[in-house]
Amino acid sequence: MLAGIFACSQETRKPEKVVAVINGCEVTHDEVLRQLKAEVDTTDDYKLTRQSKDNFLDYLIQKQVLIQEAKRLKLDTKEKFISAMERYWESVLIRDLMEIKGNEILSKAIVSEEEIETRYRSILASGRKLPSLKDSRPLITSEIREERKTRLLKEWVDDLTKRADVKINRELLHED
Repeated sequence: MLAGIFACSQETRKPEKVVAVINGCEVTHDEVLRQLKAEVDTTDDYKLTRQSKDNFLDYLIQKQVLIQEAKRLKLDTKEKFISAMERYWESVLIRDLMEIKGNEILSKAIVSEEEIETRYRSILASGRKLPSLKDSRPLITSEIREERKTRLLKEWVDDLTKRADVKINRELLHED
């Protein structure tokens, strides 16, 4: 189940450069670089040096040893683990769906000049100080687009829910 976290396959593929072998599990150069890139991309202050690469490889080796031990103890078959993976899988799946639908909505979201001017006047009327309309236009446009995206995403989810075949037994829910 965790094969994607740290690929350790024994499949026959095109020959790859192997950086390390841990209990028969090959760690390829490409795998290390892919994971190192992810680390560099998510950690602002990560300094890529020869030493940091060595340390990262040591970390990956230690991680693989721990995964192998957990699998040896069959922890990957325990209900607690499976439930956690299902919850994670579901949340990632929903996040990706919402991102795709949100991007689809944003790609069609056109904000009119009238909407921008109306919003600008409304903000000024509320007493907030703003730069000129020309300077405020990008921020106002972005705000209106995000609000529209949020509203349309909610409407889309509500519509999906309304069209779904849902049967509820609330009495059972509240039984003690």
